[in-house]
Amino acid sequence: MATPGILSSLIPAGEDQIPRDIKDLRRDLTELGPSVAKSVAGIVADLTAQVAATAAATAAVAAAQITLAANVASIETLVGQQVTGDVGNASSSVTIGTSAGNYGVVSFTVPAGFTQAHVSAVSAMYSGGMVAAIVRTQIAGVNGIDMYAFTNAAYASATATLARKFAVTAGQVFTVASVANTGSGSTTAVLATSATVTYYR
Repeated sequence: MATPGILSSLIPAGEDQIPRDIKDLRRDLTELGPSVAKSVAGIVADLTAQVAATAAATAAVAAAQITLAANVASIETLVGQQVTGDVGNASSSVTIGTSAGNYGVVSFTVPAGFTQAHVSAVSAMYSGGMVAAIVRTQIAGVNGIDMYAFTNAAYASATATLARKFAVTAGQVFTVASVANTGSGSTTAVLATSATVTYYR
């Protein structure tokens, strides 16, 4: 192969120069191959290890997701076994007098396995008469505070709320109602009751 800087290298090559150059190139490539392979072998090994680690991490994440989904399902099942609930709504259109009566009565039956009830309820009264009336919410026989519906020329209305927590037994029936009466005389009214119950073991 020609050597730069040597005068003889400036002499035009003969016909046999091209085959010699080809042999030189082949020799150079043959000698260079192992050197290049050795220099990139570490890089290839590192990349191979990273690919394997990434695949393992991906598999671990997939397994963790499956486990998490199963755990969430188990938690939902457990919560469903520990807590349940019910709602009820009722209304009555009646004539009320000075004696208190229960109207818009909603009944609940305690499901098996539950020992406590948390009840929130609201009672609403609308009267079209001129007589002052009183409404209160009753949960399982316990009354809340009296709310007074004072009249004007057109109507009277009032809303009462109550929340209770109490012990229950399976199969027990309890009621939620709007209790109403007038201060004097009688009046026609609409009584509505709405209740939400949460049962706990």
